[in-house]
This record gives sequence, C-alpha cells and structure tokens, in this order.
Amino acid sequence: MSLKLKNISYRYPREKKETLHKLDLEVDEGSIYGLLGGSGSGKTTALNLIAGFIDPQKGKISIKGRDVTFEKVHKRNIGVVFQEYALFPHMTVEANIGFGLRTRNLRSSEVKRKTSDIMELVGLSGYRRKYPSELSGGERQRVALSRALVYDPDLLLLDEPLSALDASLREDLRKELRSILKRTGTTALYVTHDQLEAIAVSDRIGYLKDGSIFEEGAPEDIYWRPERTDTAQFMGIANILDVHGSSNGKLRTAIGDIEWEGEAPSRIGFRPESLSTEKKGIRLSGRIGSEEYRGKEVQMD
Repeated sequence: MSLKLKNISYRYPREKKETLHKLDLEVDEGSIYGLLGGSGSGKTTALNLIAGFIDPQKGKISIKGRDVTFEKVHKRNIGVVFQEYALFPHMTVEANIGFGLRTRNLRSSEVKRKTSDIMELVGLSGYRRKYPSELSGGERQRVALSRALVYDPDLLLLDEPLSALDASLREDLRKELRSILKRTGTTALYVTHDQLEAIAVSDRIGYLKDGSIFEEGAPEDIYWRPERTDTAQFMGIANILDVHGSSNGKLRTAIGDIEWEGEAPSRIGFRPESLSTEKKGIRLSGRIGSEEYRGKEVQMD
C-alpha cells in the first residue's frame, strides 16, 4: 500500500463542522486514485493534509508504510501538480524542471541527465530554452508535471490539473497524463470535481461527500453501477425510479415492469442509452418539461 489515510478528521478554525470526518483512504502502489467530489466536499483539504501543508486533528497518514502524519513537507518525497502550474516565470523550461533537483544538491551532470530524460518522456525536448510565457496552457502543464516527476516521488498529488484548459485540450491531455503516469509507474492521487476526468484517468475512484468516502470502486462500476442514489446523481444518472414490488424476474416501476436478475433493489437508476424497448408497440407516456440541445443528443426532462 503506497498511501493510507486512517480515521482522518480536520476542522478549520472558526468552523463548527469538520471538513473531513473519519476519512479512510488507501491507494495501491503504482495506481492512479481519483478523489472525486463536488465543491466543499473536502478534496483540497485532503490533498493539503497528505502533502503536509496542514496537520490533521485526528488520524494517521502513511506513505509506503511510513508514518508521515506530522512530518515536514520537504521530507515526504511527494510531487504536487497545482491547477495554476506555479512555474517560475524568469526560468526556462529546463531550469523550472530541474529546480527541485538542484535544491537537493545533486551534481550538475545528474541534474542535466534527469531533466533531459523527463523532457523527452513528456515531449518537451524542443522547449528547453523557452520561458513559461512562450508556452501554451498544455505545454505549461507538461512542464509542471515534469517538475513533479523528475525526482521520482513516492507519491504524486494532482490538484484539478486540467481545469484551466479548454475542452478539446483537456481530452488530449487526459490520455497523455494517464500514459505518462503508467509508463513511469507513478503512484498518484488525482483530485477533481469532473466525473469524466476521474473515470478516464483513474484506476479506482473514491466519491468524497461531506468529508468522507461515500462510495468507492472501479471507474466502470461508479459510472454504470453505483450502489447509492447520491453517487448515481453525481455521476449524471438522472433516471432514478422507485421499485414498488417484484415478481417473476420483473420489477414494478412507475414506467412499467423492468426485467431484473438477482435481489430486488428499492430503487434503480439507468442512463438513457441503457434503455431499450425490444417489443413493438411499447410506449412510455409522460410530459416533457424542458429540452436541451447537446449536439449529438437532446436532453429531455
């Protein structure tokens, strides 16, 4: 286990309610864990605690089996990629990436070798003499990622790393980011409020709600088969029906009987693309309150 949080609680001064409450979280070695949640759920607070920027009031934080709960930031061997990139504007790409290595008193030749290797890995070899102001948003994000990866951290923390980019660039960088992390075997905690980002990048997702992990699972399970109604709604499953009874392998709902295998639930949720009416002549009646054009589809409520 590369990262383990046990019974972590944190309350900000002058706040009556804890931002994090008995938070338990585990991240396997070499995996990408998506910490997903809405505004105010405690995502950034959890990241700040793991990084060592703040200390918990209760609980324990371990990295590779070592208790780092109250250890100083610089001793944790953690890389952090911020939403705002936090690059030094007066330094070149090469100098920005090698900054952390130079503070560790490595030989110049070793700094140059490691910096060159990571720049080649992320496709920045031709940018070494450029400054941040000369780069696009995607290029600056790759510099920030390279700076965090260059000294081989035990854990990489990513705080909404793609949120400042436009939609098309985010899609490209999602794939690139996951590929780089897998090629380097980096253990990563990916903090985001974006459902699509979480399922595209992560090996496992924890849905954070009210300061605790509300539900956890593989991306395909969280997306298609969430166990709890609040998770389903957060993941965009708008069609949620109460089950009024069951018989002969069918569930009785407000829109008719639905075939079902296994134990009958109290509620079911489904995405529009999962609904099919195989029998001819089946009709669903109702009233359309609103509709929204979304290009390849129209959302009707």
